[in-house]
Amino acid sequence: MKQVYSISDLDCNTLAIKIRNDFFRPINTFKTTIFLCGANITTETTIRSQLDKELKSGISSVFYDLIYPEDIFDDLLYSTKSKDLLTLERLLADSVDAIIIVPESPGSYAELGAFSHDKILRTKIICVIDSKYKKAKSFISQGPLKLIKKANKDGIIYVDYNNISSEANKLHSVLKKIKKYSGKINDKVSLLQLDNYLLLTIYLLEPVQKYTLDSIVSHATADKPNSFQATTVALTMLTKKQQIELTTDGYKLTEFGYDSFINLRKYSKRVKNQEEIIKIDNLRLDILNLTNRGKKLKG
Repeated sequence: MKQVYSISDLDCNTLAIKIRNDFFRPINTFKTTIFLCGANITTETTIRSQLDKELKSGISSVFYDLIYPEDIFDDLLYSTKSKDLLTLERLLADSVDAIIIVPESPGSYAELGAFSHDKILRTKIICVIDSKYKKAKSFISQGPLKLIKKANKDGIIYVDYNNISSEANKLHSVLKKIKKYSGKINDKVSLLQLDNYLLLTIYLLEPVQKYTLDSIVSHATADKPNSFQATTVALTMLTKKQQIELTTDGYKLTEFGYDSFINLRKYSKRVKNQEEIIKIDNLRLDILNLTNRGKKLKG
């Protein structure tokens, strides 16, 4: 029987750095991560649902990485009982390029009020308002919207709610500006970026156990106390998107997950440093030598 070597914490640290530098960073240079808030997205008549479809259609799907609060809060709340929902939303929203809010439900009004009162978060908000309320005097227009407008002149977009498709270019234009001026790429991988990060990690290591992924995540995020929570959330997101599956041997990519990984690599060639993408193939060979021969990874 062939001996399979386990991956040490030291090798997990090496892997975390290599995956971050050689793959994640190139991908993250052109992806715009969006926290999409609003009414129930499963109801097709909501403006949030219509915007979601617009942002995922055609070439837009290449450049936008959409995050939905409802996809991840259950796991976060289960594992962090001491934190309330607002604290969690701040933690998540603080990691994205843009926060799109469609004020069309009580929950979205609360999100708009909470985020707009945070000096950092209000610079990332894009509030999509029905154009019929453009001249209306209300608590929202005189309060949250005024704060957002002061922090970001492009933060308020008035659109015709009855014709979202024809108005989508207004949103694309603002998102393009936000990504251009969003600042430098962090050395650490944030919670909301872990799904794409783990997609590659699972591709390289499959089948892989959760404790190995947890160890890699702890080094990638530099947040060991919360690494189990972060790993759980990212795996839940990937599972809901049907990109991974849990087998008796560990996590593996599904056929759809493999296609998603290939697409990430394909579009990442837009990045100038194409040699960084080639390193991924070499890394997979190094991992095979590690797991089958016990040959240590090079730093």
